[in-house]
Amino acid sequence: MALTVTLSTKELQRVAYEAYEGNTLKVMLCAVGATGYTAESTVANWQSVELSGNGYARASTTIGTGSYNGITAKYELPSYDAVFTASGGTLSYDRIVAYINGATYPISVLTEDPNIILADGQSQTYRITLNTDD
Repeated sequence: MALTVTLSTKELQRVAYEAYEGNTLKVMLCAVGATGYTAESTVANWQSVELSGNGYARASTTIGTGSYNGITAKYELPSYDAVFTASGGTLSYDRIVAYINGATYPISVLTEDPNIILADGQSQTYRITLNTDD
């Protein structure tokens, strides 16, 4: 006997609304090196190895309203371009951490290998895309 489960598109929308829409998305650059932090580490852990100085500023945006995409079968939220620019010196990092302001744990951790070094005046953009998927 086969069992088929169908997740309601309205449930995907509800989850996106509760978890993301209207909340503040933060994106930070970190130099983790050998600390051993993972996606299961707390935002506070990550903030302890966040960059500072040389023009660095944590990226931030309010997450807008999404919509269900019947072709991809996902409830898709608007993408956000987090732009980081070195000013007055270099920025060196190996992790990009995205999280909801006030959350204990990150949404995701991106790893750059080898680490990225932005020289004075250089910029790097990361497109952050959030969605709920069955």
